[in-house]
Amino acid sequence: MKKTWRWTAPLCLVLAMPGCGGGSGEGLDANGRPIGEGANPSGPLLPTYASIQSHVFTPICSACHAGGSAPEGLRLDAANAYALTVNVSSVEVPSMKRIAPGNPDQSYLVQKIEGHASVGARMPYGGPYLDDATIATIRLWISQGAVQ
Repeated sequence: MKKTWRWTAPLCLVLAMPGCGGGSGEGLDANGRPIGEGANPSGPLLPTYASIQSHVFTPICSACHAGGSAPEGLRLDAANAYALTVNVSSVEVPSMKRIAPGNPDQSYLVQKIEGHASVGARMPYGGPYLDDATIATIRLWISQGAVQ
């Protein structure tokens, strides 16, 4: 009985695995967030810090960039994001500000979310990446001075 169970259990797992697919993405927006009632309680994404925080930094970025183990000390939770990004030098490229008010092209954050090879891996790491409209809104906010 013991020998039969030794090969039967792994066989059952292998046969059951096709049912564990990653899904079709149905019900998710271009950024991998749920679509539907309550999924976007704060309205459309606007070129303001509060809107970007609630639509991008908190639900997407702070999955990794929060707490004491945040990569490069970059915490993007609501309590810390502005102070740790705007006019703060990047750890990886100290000559660049994480967010350079008025200059999205020289903002490290923009280069990361657009996937510029010179700044390492594109963010969010492993995707799904931010859609073009979201990136354009972040660029506009930075162009307008990245006001809190």
